[in-house]
Amino acid sequence: MGPGMMRRTMIAVGDWGSAVGQALYWLTPSRLRSRTGVVPARLVIEQIDRFSIGVMPLLVVVLGFVGMILALQLATILEILGVVEFLPNIVGIAMVREMAPLLTGVVLSGFAGASIASEIGSMKVSEELHAYESFSISPTRYLLAPRLLGIAIAAPLVTALGFYIGIGGGLVIAEGILGMEWGQYLARTAAALKVEDVVLGLVKGEVFGLTVVSIAWFEGSRVTGGALGVGRATTAAVVKSVVAVIAADLFLTVLFYQIG
Repeated sequence: MGPGMMRRTMIAVGDWGSAVGQALYWLTPSRLRSRTGVVPARLVIEQIDRFSIGVMPLLVVVLGFVGMILALQLATILEILGVVEFLPNIVGIAMVREMAPLLTGVVLSGFAGASIASEIGSMKVSEELHAYESFSISPTRYLLAPRLLGIAIAAPLVTALGFYIGIGGGLVIAEGILGMEWGQYLARTAAALKVEDVVLGLVKGEVFGLTVVSIAWFEGSRVTGGALGVGRATTAAVVKSVVAVIAADLFLTVLFYQIG
């Protein structure tokens, strides 16, 4: 990475941090108690619906299939080792600690990330963002802050739903192909999971959601070049969100491993 690219990267990271900081400023309790600092509840509710109800059909399909695939792949190995009864334990832990939050982040990158980047990018091209500023209206207050608060509320709920969907996919394979009783499957899954596993999965889901929304906003707000620029920003938002989610996943996994 040359000096010029490093400089541009540092500037971009600084601009991204500044935008997130401004949004958090509007969401602090002291501002919420002020009449001029309220983030409209209607906008937040719209975003919660967008990030939860809107993403659920895709999440059900993706995590359901992945749960089935994971169970099938593990069953082959565990049958060779003669410990197929441990299938529920492994599927449950893998889904809660890793697969459900990670795939939720990836789904949000493609679903919400692309949507937000194209939406904000179109507003930038049509000079709607400039119009906000002309009337002394903060775009971060009405556009970014509601999205961040919406994903902060929706991400843990969607991730928790992903736990059940992924485990349910494994249950379908365990009962339908391996002949394992569903009661036994669920009992072993519950016995294998700890509170720490659930906390890690929910924290990951929260971090991934906030990362996706903030990156998508940032890419959309920097659009130049008309409709072609909107397309480029949308692509960049999805790619950068996926990479950032995977990097954050590694960081959080190492952090929780060190904590114990």
